[in-house]
Amino acid sequence: MSEYKELIRQFGKIRSYVRDFYVYGFKTREDFQEKSGRTYDNHRRRIESWFSDYIRTGRNGHKKSVFLTLDSSRIAVNPLYQAWKSKTFTGNDISLRFLLSDLLADGKPRSLEAIADEIQETYGCLIDVQAIRRKLTSYEKEGFIVREKHGKQYWYSKSLPLPQARPSLFPALALAVGFFQGVAPFGFIGSTVLDFWNEPNQYFRFRNDYLVHTLEDEILLPILTAIRQKRQILVTVQSGKSRRAVTYAVAPLKILTSAQTGRRYVCARQKDTRRFFSIRLDSVQSVTLMEPDACYDMDKKDFQGLAPYVWGVSFGNPRKQGPETVVMEIEFDEMDESFILTRLQREGRGGTLKRVKPGVYEYSRLCLDGAELLPWAKSFTGRVRSFHCSNPVVEKKFWDDMHRMQSYYFTAREET
Repeated sequence: MSEYKELIRQFGKIRSYVRDFYVYGFKTREDFQEKSGRTYDNHRRRIESWFSDYIRTGRNGHKKSVFLTLDSSRIAVNPLYQAWKSKTFTGNDISLRFLLSDLLADGKPRSLEAIADEIQETYGCLIDVQAIRRKLTSYEKEGFIVREKHGKQYWYSKSLPLPQARPSLFPALALAVGFFQGVAPFGFIGSTVLDFWNEPNQYFRFRNDYLVHTLEDEILLPILTAIRQKRQILVTVQSGKSRRAVTYAVAPLKILTSAQTGRRYVCARQKDTRRFFSIRLDSVQSVTLMEPDACYDMDKKDFQGLAPYVWGVSFGNPRKQGPETVVMEIEFDEMDESFILTRLQREGRGGTLKRVKPGVYEYSRLCLDGAELLPWAKSFTGRVRSFHCSNPVVEKKFWDDMHRMQSYYFTAREET
């Protein structure tokens, strides 16, 4: 039986659990079918330890559900960053962290062999020279150690803390990092920097902060790398309903973020079918970088040609040729309801707006998938004079929904 440990080695193993507790708080132990009940219990204990201030429980009969309740406007630092800060380490990792920090605190450069000898003499610890070399190399990449060549040897010294090395940057830099950790992708980096400087975030709170984004950053990073280097990726996607995992070879082209839901998507072209589609990042299980894509520039050009006709993230039915036309007339009081016109102008996403007569405006737009526009069109319920779509299925769906809603209201009125 494996021993329970609070720290984790691979973030991907717990990503879906944290997301499910945060987004789908109604789930009970029996709803997590991918792994054993013991695995669920171990992950739940970790989550309860990391986010103890935000854990809530509910009951549905005899079944207990555990969920996270967070209000971003009242939180100085995203609590979900704690999952990133819980990576496991070996005994040598923690020992060398303290021993090297103390030994090199005097600022004197030393060779690798001198460091190994002094660790043994001063602290009574015999640590393999290669292990020390690997740790010094790792710390050099992190900026903790400075390496300089003296003759045929490399000498190592501790780098100055940034506040001492660049005092003119502070406190403005701390302020910038405090803002970055709350709004930018990979904000976990900013949070870690603030921890290192022992600087709290005292100034920034974000009302609409999508805290769950940090769980996807491990997926986002290789996708952005592939976009920058024009490479293909193998992406494994797990269905939210069937939980079945499917792997695609795609060329990632652009990251889109919904201003309404906060969900992030990668727009990509599938290499075997050559069709464009979008993948929600929170459904991606893993990403593998592949070779450079000789067709990437052509795919990018084709995507840019289609982008103006995409309402949200759907590229429609690949079997259909050309975009669909959506036209609707909106009637409102121009004096008392000018906000309706403002909405049409601000939210129309490149559509054409024409004044038919006083109080009546016609909105039209070409869409690859007209069904994506329906939720926005229905938000003008009560003011829609007409609605037409070149795709009869979309037009029928709109009017069926209107009639169904009307029947609900009339039924409720008759019952009262």
